[in-house]
Amino acid sequence: MANIIIRGKHDNFGKTRSQHEENLRKEWGSTMTDEQLDKLKYIERKKRDEGSRKNFVTGIEIDKLK
Repeated sequence: MANIIIRGKHDNFGKTRSQHEENLRKEWGSTMTDEQLDKLKYIERKKRDEGSRKNFVTGIEIDKLK
């Protein structure tokens, strides 16, 4: 039996947590508030500018931000 590999559109869920959340909102609904999503995007942008390789932000980090 031959294996057939079908190349095409892959479901890329996103690399960062904010991308995950935006995709989840399209499919199922929100898992966090809009305020938390804004804080999350800010933290990710700040980490990216600092050169951090860890791009997945925890909920604790989001809640600490004022």
